[in-house]
Amino acid sequence: MKLSLSKSLLGLAALTAVVFYSCKKDDVFGDINENTKRPVVEFTDGAAGRNVNMEYSDQIVEIDLAELRFMTRSYITSNATVKLVDMPGVVYDYNDANGTSLQAMSPANYALVPGNEVTLTPDQRKLMLRVKLRPSQIAQGSWAIGLAISSINGAEISGIKPTIVVRVAVKNKYDGVYRLKGYFTYSPTPAYTGAFDEEVEMITTGPSSVAMYWPFADGFFQPFSNAGSPGGFTNVAPEVVFGSSDQVTAVNNYTGGTALPFTPVPGANSRYDESGSTPVIYLKYYFGAVPTDRVFADTLIYIGPR
Repeated sequence: MKLSLSKSLLGLAALTAVVFYSCKKDDVFGDINENTKRPVVEFTDGAAGRNVNMEYSDQIVEIDLAELRFMTRSYITSNATVKLVDMPGVVYDYNDANGTSLQAMSPANYALVPGNEVTLTPDQRKLMLRVKLRPSQIAQGSWAIGLAISSINGAEISGIKPTIVVRVAVKNKYDGVYRLKGYFTYSPTPAYTGAFDEEVEMITTGPSSVAMYWPFADGFFQPFSNAGSPGGFTNVAPEVVFGSSDQVTAVNNYTGGTALPFTPVPGANSRYDESGSTPVIYLKYYFGAVPTDRVFADTLIYIGPR
């Protein structure tokens, strides 16, 4: 552990030195390179992309999406008219580079504000593009908007930041990554009865509901232990509905199965609790007709945003 820490500190020191040296180099040499003063337009966060989160709603909302600007050193004397285009390919390239599985949002599901053609001026060197969309349409899944500068009148397209990927997510306060520690009672198969410990995601499905997604199985499941190995039923995945006081008011089967209804265990005080330093979801429910069998007792400890 000490060796790893030492290496990390050494790496940080080396990185700090490089950044400091680069800044000094820019101070000394940057301003005499006239090429850096050409009017160039770029996405401010084009290199890293952006994350945009929003509350669940069935109504169309308008939110900030991405900033467009003249490059910092550009010398500006006239307007630049910039045309933007939806480009799903940059989302797929982002997936390849980062091991993600974002879905490119269709232009049919969003509209840029003020539009796909905007103007930058010497007085307004940058502007925030906004987007109109309906959060309920993208509450499920992992989405991103890919944009590119297609043409400019009055400036050049940046060779470094001509595109951007904006990761868009709909989240209520229960949404996030959780450590799931629980116990399953299941008499039909005794090997299933026992404790389990897994990491799951609780994904927004409505204004006050979340469904359990298990990354290990790449789908919506309720994990349990099968004789010590991770297990799960393909037709069992809880969608938890909370009331105004954060009490669990219902548990639905998110797989769509209806043969065995889900029911919160009476008197178990299933709830979302944020009174401590870390939010916790306490969830106890059964499926079928017997309240003492096929029972999941889940404690979900918040780790962070997904």
